Amino acid sequence: MASIIISTVAFFVASYFIGRYLDDPGIPKGFTRAVVVFVIAAIISYAIAWMIDLIIV
Repeated sequence: MASIIISTVAFFVASYFIGRYLDDPGIPKGFTRAVVVFVIAAIISYAIAWMIDLIIV
């Protein structure tokens, strides 16, 4: 249960910071950028959930 909550928080935090990182060089907002942000944030979220499962179990 803890991994679900922590990974959800990590997803939104990662998507926020990835979006800000992509704003810096001036990459325009659009579908491709949204997919890139989603995929990278999902990978980070899954990795954090996996690490939490390793720590708790």
